[in-house]
Amino acid sequence: METAIRDLFNQNILETALYRYRIPLSDARILDGFESFIYNVQRDGCDYILRIGHSSRRSADLIQGEAEFINHLRGGGLSVPKVLASSNHLLVEAVEAGDGTFFLATLFEKAPGHPPRDGDWNSALFQSMGQFMGRLHTLSKVFQPSLPRYQRFSITEDFDAMEKAGRKFLPDHDQPVLKAYQDTVAAIQQLPQDSDSYGLCHIDFHGGNFFITDEGVITLFDFDDCQYAWFVYDIAMALFYAISHDCTSAAELQKARAFLSAFWSEYVAEHNLAPSWLENIPLFLRLREIDLYMLIYRSMDLDHLDPWCASYMSGRREKIINGVPYCALDYGSIADRACLN
Repeated sequence: METAIRDLFNQNILETALYRYRIPLSDARILDGFESFIYNVQRDGCDYILRIGHSSRRSADLIQGEAEFINHLRGGGLSVPKVLASSNHLLVEAVEAGDGTFFLATLFEKAPGHPPRDGDWNSALFQSMGQFMGRLHTLSKVFQPSLPRYQRFSITEDFDAMEKAGRKFLPDHDQPVLKAYQDTVAAIQQLPQDSDSYGLCHIDFHGGNFFITDEGVITLFDFDDCQYAWFVYDIAMALFYAISHDCTSAAELQKARAFLSAFWSEYVAEHNLAPSWLENIPLFLRLREIDLYMLIYRSMDLDHLDPWCASYMSGRREKIINGVPYCALDYGSIADRACLN
C-alpha cells in the first residue's frame, strides 16, 4: 500500500464503514494487510472479516464484480467466504475520504479452520489445492457479472499498472529489471487464448490466503487480485509460494516437483487444460518474480524488510537480470507422468 493511502485513512472512515454493517468499533481488531486495511470484526457473536481499500486501487464496480464472483463460486460448491450485504443492501460500501476520493468496504464471512501448518504441507494438501483450483477454473468459465461494468480487469491491465509502478518506484540503476519485465510480458502476450486456457483466475493462491480444517477442507479467500488471465498463471502462482525462493538445490527442486505433481494430478480431474501448458510455467514464475521485486520497492522500506522479503531480495536483482530460472524443473515430464497415472 502506498504511504499516501495510509496517511489518508483515519478513524472516522473506519467508524463509518463499521456503522454501515452494524458493527461496534469495540468489536473491530486490525489484522495484517498488504494492499488494504483488514479487520476481524464481530456481529451477533460471530466473527467476520471487514476489508477497506482505496478507490485508487480498485473501483467500486471492480469490487462488486469480485463479490459476485466469490458468491458464484460459493453457489457452485467451492468453500469460499460469502460476501455479505450492508444495512443498505450493498455488497460494496463507499466512504468518502477527506480529499474527495473513496475508501471501499466489503464484509466477508470468516473462513473456518486455521492457516496451514508445517505438518499440513504434504501430498494430500497439494492434491486438495489442485482439485480446488481446477474446480474454480471450471466454475469461472460460466460466470457472468450482473452488469457488464462489473467485469473484472484483465492481465493486460495489470501489465500496464505494474510497468507504471516500475517506472515510478525502481531506482535508475534498475532499468535492466524493467526491461526484463517488458520482455517477459511481450513473450506472455504471444500465448494463445481460448476458453479452456484463459478465464477469471484467483492469482494469489498461497498459504496466507486459505485456511484448512482438521478434516482437510480448504477455504480460499482474498480475491482482490482476481483477473482474466491464463489459467496456467494461477498454477504458477501456487507453485511460486509453495516453494523456496532459492529453489536451486536438489532437495528444494524435489520438493517443488512433488508439489506440482500432486497438484496437477487432481487439477486435471476438475478442469480440462492441455498438459503442454505446464511448459509455460517458467514464464509466469519470472513474471511474478519481477512483479514482487517491484512491489517491494513500491510498498516497503528497503532498510527495514521483514525476514522473508529481505531473503527474497538478496541477490534478486542479479538473478532477474541474468535470467536465472526461478525453479528449473522439467515441466513437460511432470505433465506426462500425471497423464499416465
